[in-house]
Amino acid sequence: MPDQPDLTVQFSETSKLLQPGNQPSRPGSSLGYGTGNGNISGSGPGSGSGQGLRRPPLFTVPSSSSIKSLKSLNDPMVDRLTDDIIFPEPVFNRFSYISYYLPVLRWLPNYSFKESFTGDFLAGVSIASFQIPLVMSFATSLAHLPPITGLYSMITGAFIYSLLGSVPVLIVGPAPSSALLYGQLMTNLGKDSKIFSSVEIASAMTASVAAILLAAGIFRFGFLDNVLSRALLKGFLGAMGLIMIISELGPESGMENTPKGLSTAEKLLYAIKNYDQAHGLTLKISVITLGLVMIIRIVKLKLVARGYKRAIYIPELLLMVSVATILSWKFEWHSKGGVSIVGDLKSGGKGGLNEIPSPKLPINPLEWRKLSLFKKTFSTVFLCTILGYFDSVIAKKNLGSRFNYNVSANRELVALGATNIVVSILGGIPAFGALGRSKINVMAGATTPMAAVLMGAMTILAVLYLLPFLFYLPECVLALSTTIIGITVLEEVPTDLKFFWSIGGYDEIFIFMIVFLATFFWSAEAGVTLGVGIAVIRIIKKSSKSRIQILGRIPNSTIFRNADELIEESFSSFKPSSDKLSSLISEIEDIEGVLIIKVPEPLNFANVGDLQNRLSRIEKYGSLLIHPSQPQTRDIANVQFIIIDCKGMSAIDSSATQVLYEIVKRYISEGISICFCRVPIDIRATLSKSGLTKLVNDNFKHRDNPFGSAVGMGNGFFRSIDEALKAGEKHLDV
Repeated sequence: MPDQPDLTVQFSETSKLLQPGNQPSRPGSSLGYGTGNGNISGSGPGSGSGQGLRRPPLFTVPSSSSIKSLKSLNDPMVDRLTDDIIFPEPVFNRFSYISYYLPVLRWLPNYSFKESFTGDFLAGVSIASFQIPLVMSFATSLAHLPPITGLYSMITGAFIYSLLGSVPVLIVGPAPSSALLYGQLMTNLGKDSKIFSSVEIASAMTASVAAILLAAGIFRFGFLDNVLSRALLKGFLGAMGLIMIISELGPESGMENTPKGLSTAEKLLYAIKNYDQAHGLTLKISVITLGLVMIIRIVKLKLVARGYKRAIYIPELLLMVSVATILSWKFEWHSKGGVSIVGDLKSGGKGGLNEIPSPKLPINPLEWRKLSLFKKTFSTVFLCTILGYFDSVIAKKNLGSRFNYNVSANRELVALGATNIVVSILGGIPAFGALGRSKINVMAGATTPMAAVLMGAMTILAVLYLLPFLFYLPECVLALSTTIIGITVLEEVPTDLKFFWSIGGYDEIFIFMIVFLATFFWSAEAGVTLGVGIAVIRIIKKSSKSRIQILGRIPNSTIFRNADELIEESFSSFKPSSDKLSSLISEIEDIEGVLIIKVPEPLNFANVGDLQNRLSRIEKYGSLLIHPSQPQTRDIANVQFIIIDCKGMSAIDSSATQVLYEIVKRYISEGISICFCRVPIDIRATLSKSGLTKLVNDNFKHRDNPFGSAVGMGNGFFRSIDEALKAGEKHLDV
């Protein structure tokens, strides 16, 4: 093996690169080394003037930032070698930092009215046209609140999220699942419902939702959305889409006497068994309207695919609401045909809620007298938060991957939390992101958050001036709005299932079906609970499984690979002596008396137990491929030297450190020499404080280490497997 390069030379040359004026200009490289594979000095083939520095050995730190990390060792040698290095100070852009947390500072100054306004305007009008009656229906029918509170949530979600949100086309507003839970709680509060008005109760509950969201965002719990797999999300999403469609069968068919409290499956069975009770004109209006809207959507998408980009601006939903309202008024569908209409929305729609006074604004949701209310409603609030964030995660991930948005889960939590703080002051239903409405927003032409702002502005105008014009809107057409959302949500489910099936992802299909069936036949709460439970179990299972490897040497090289896996790599520079190894190297040298173990992962309390079990298997069989039920084939007494490669062990917690110390101590007590190599800098202090470093070095006192130890670690710690192996070869008959 060639002599190791001098450490001082390496740092010296790296220092030159970091001096002002010496930074290389080659793009795409951290230090921009010249081409070729020669030595630092420029000797060897291809060296010479005009070619610059050659790529240094692997030991050389590749950037000034990683050299800086060596300072954390507080090692005199490191300090001496890095004293002459000038570390360039990074340029901090304050505006970029502030605008990262306030995205409105980025998109609003760069907004192009010429390119984006038409699409955003049509999208805002389209979304407002069907959301206004929809969210008012949520408030009155589901949450038992004044209809105006649903509009407050819609307006707040539009304006606040456009300031703070990181998904430009996401529509934030009241969710039917939250409204339903609110309504159920309103009827079960008993005496508290007589002490507090429904608006005060909603205000306190929404404040609790906002507090949970804000706390999760501030303390960076956004990573929790990563435990939700795509199959799990699609299972919940598909079930909710189907539930939305089936739930509207009664209004769409004109069945006035549909029993209350039926499950989704029972509603479907009831609609099928009692089809003869359907109102003829109402059913015709629903079928024809839905058919026309779907035809327009299909034609619009085909035109866009053929290059007619302006076709995306066709507002089929706005046309549906407008034309249906005009025809209903013109032909007197309500008085002559018996078609149900939404009526006076300002008083709560058909039947009205005149007995519920409008809330006095602003409302203080944090009064001390409401403390008992917070306690009684917390379980419902927590479930609402999970359900709502579940919807938001689905929308965020779908839109983020589709349009390549830079989405931060923590910023999304803060944005939703801030939105719901304002909603709580207005006494509204909590606002969350919704995929169905967001997809319609995109289909209508939205490209920026301005679409949501315009939707909010349209809603304000509607509250002030336009609600009376929707008096004759048929309820079946209003219900079709929800059905269209459900259809758009379901569109991607078959594609995902087909993909999972094609690659043999049967476990993902199983998870999809479990979550789908639980949500559909039981409840949304059951689907969420089961989904989260499955996700947590899968994460625990994967995190508790160690990836320990037994390493062997590639013949005629200093390269070590997993001995239990077939290796298909090209090592042409080593020129293997055997022709059969020229293209496929599948042989691994087993070095007698030496066991090389690699731990390529962070160690923690979850996987350190599995590490112990796998080490036991290695001692008995010399391989992890043999089932532990088989007779022992190897005696640990034959092993005289163990090398533990820590490349990839980026972190280690206290429990894992204690177990690792006990393992090392046991090996040493059995007369086995043990050493470490490629120990990451981040865990060196932990190993030293635990006494493991001293334990290993004391075991190496009687050994020479002519190769140089890892910086600041001692004789028992090496910079490479090859160096550790050569140190052991002096004492082994290999």
